[in-house]
Amino acid sequence: MKIIRCLIVDDEPLAREIIQTYLKHIPNWEVVKTCINAEEAYEALMQNGVDVLFLDIQMPVISGIDFLRSLKNPPLVVFTTAYSHYAVEGFALHAADYLLKPITLSRFFQAVERVQELLALKQNPLQSTPEKPVYIFVKHNGRLIKIYFDEIQYIRAEKDFSTVYLTDKKLLLSMHLKLLEAALPAEMFFRVHRSYIINAAKITSIYGNMVFIGDAEIPIGANYKEDLYQKLHISGS
Repeated sequence: MKIIRCLIVDDEPLAREIIQTYLKHIPNWEVVKTCINAEEAYEALMQNGVDVLFLDIQMPVISGIDFLRSLKNPPLVVFTTAYSHYAVEGFALHAADYLLKPITLSRFFQAVERVQELLALKQNPLQSTPEKPVYIFVKHNGRLIKIYFDEIQYIRAEKDFSTVYLTDKKLLLSMHLKLLEAALPAEMFFRVHRSYIINAAKITSIYGNMVFIGDAEIPIGANYKEDLYQKLHISGS
């Protein structure tokens, strides 16, 4: 099996030590280097081939999120932090996983399994699933209109109709929310309430039982909150 090379970036010595200790239990994983800040991490990435980056979010000068955004071709990233409210940003940056401190060994193993699955797909692209469509056609005012998924902010049920809120406009469709939900990619669009579906990448924040997408405040139904947090890799509620 190929050696998986990883880099640990955290300004806290204990946090770096815990991850190193956990990785000793996992065969074929190698710690290339540990770094205390983004500057050290950048140099390490330039000098070493790295498959996985364990990246703390709150660091002095440059945060882990800003550091990741600065990389043109980043390795797979597992964010580590003591603050759950950063999970939304981590999700939007397509992190492999999001670990909330203090990190337990069992939860760490789950992240490792996810990383190994993603690396296997990258190494064997022909075995991965075919590319899925990035748009949907909907009927509006007698016309079929193409809507790209990344333009959709959220969707609200209006009895047997649905209002689709796009980046710059909204469309009222004669389509029940359940039918529309079935046509959308489940990994991108989450039902958060019996009357609402959201595009997870558009979330700006979560507070209490509300999801915020820009200026829009969307309620989280009691039956949907746990599932939403699991999909966003947020520990606790």
